[in-house]
Amino acid sequence: MAKIKCELDGAMVHSVEIHLRDVHQGSPTLADYRAKWPNAPILSEEAKDAIRRKQVEKARLKADVGERQPLTELFGFPADKVTNSQKQVMTARVYDKSTMDAEDLAFLPDVDKDYIFNIDLTKIGLMALELNKPGLFWGFHGTGKTTQWEQICAHTNRPFQRVQHTINTEEAHVLGQWMVVSEVTTDAAGNEHVHAVTKFNLGPLPIAMMRGHVYCADEYDFGLPSVLAVYQPVMEGKALIIKDAPPEFRVIRPHPNFRFVATGNTNGGGDETGLYQGTQIQNAANYSRFGITKQVGYMDAKVEAAVVAGKSGIRMQEATKIIQYAQEIRKSFTGGQISNTVSPRELINAAIFGVVTGGNWREGLALAFANRLSPADNEVCDQFAQRLFG
Repeated sequence: MAKIKCELDGAMVHSVEIHLRDVHQGSPTLADYRAKWPNAPILSEEAKDAIRRKQVEKARLKADVGERQPLTELFGFPADKVTNSQKQVMTARVYDKSTMDAEDLAFLPDVDKDYIFNIDLTKIGLMALELNKPGLFWGFHGTGKTTQWEQICAHTNRPFQRVQHTINTEEAHVLGQWMVVSEVTTDAAGNEHVHAVTKFNLGPLPIAMMRGHVYCADEYDFGLPSVLAVYQPVMEGKALIIKDAPPEFRVIRPHPNFRFVATGNTNGGGDETGLYQGTQIQNAANYSRFGITKQVGYMDAKVEAAVVAGKSGIRMQEATKIIQYAQEIRKSFTGGQISNTVSPRELINAAIFGVVTGGNWREGLALAFANRLSPADNEVCDQFAQRLFG
């Protein structure tokens, strides 16, 4: 790469600061040089790249070991539910936010104070993160798969990147790509010049790997198997090779705190329900690299009622009836009587709409869920609602 000119003696150098130190014995100082030639560059592009490489390596090696906290305090779990075989309360690693910079803090999810954790699912998720095993949560929509990962990260101060996958997701969307951008430079006379330059923009995966974030590949089964193959070395704990990237970003080694997790509506074997159009039958070799796989079902009725009540502000008595409606819908769906099932987010919306309509829960359920169904299915669901609410 081209060197830059030292305005003091005309020498072509990569770093003005080093040149002043080695050739001019530190006189003038860099501050004096900047004051006299404010628009003159002090680093060549090659020097900037070298600094970036050192910063990346420094960040990779700076692993936050965190402080272990008992799950009873961290999530409010009862002690008898989180006690191991040695009769000790289980702990989880919690990271120090004060050591994070602005970019890490931007990816730190907010704690949802109304979120109710599934104890067993939380322990499984923590196991994946603590042991650095890729984890997959799959199941029906609205079962809280992604939120579970997100809230575990929120409570343990792990920066979290959620990346959605579709049939249009390409390798470049994950790894990064070259882009033409405008760059403004100023010459020694103070004149500004606009140039079109190509720069490599890193994708979310290498950023998460370098900075030690949790990377959540959301809707994993919507991606094309040929694209998802880029994750395989990463899931094995190996370096990511970006063949089109510049030298400083060609080999991305994972930060010690980096983790890979995923969610999906299927386990990669295809959709047997007909609900999830667009999901792909996936490559078994890819899915075999998940160290932990767990199917996530709907919540226990009492827990789900508490969630609906907490999110909508209705009374538990009313929330319990709404959950009874949901259980009837899910039972009918499983038995093949209707073609769709209902999720907690739809029940929360139904409760909110019910409040707005003056306590008309039947109308709320129709607006939030049943009106999307076929006339026959809508009629079945409305009969359930009429029996419960009149």
